[in-house]
Amino acid sequence: MSLIMGLGLIQGAFAQDKGLDIKIDLSPEPVWYEQTWLLVAAGAAVFILILVAILKNNGKKIG
Repeated sequence: MSLIMGLGLIQGAFAQDKGLDIKIDLSPEPVWYEQTWLLVAAGAAVFILILVAILKNNGKKIG
């Protein structure tokens, strides 16, 4: 019984051993979410929207 289990473990180990072809692309152009100006513009837009929402409800009861 231990021989069959041992052969099963060896077969599992060999089944996992395969050649991997990993390609890494080091393109000089950053992706859209890596561009600083876009993150700053999006942050400013969200800040302005929150500011407008707070100022619009200033003095009004919510609920």
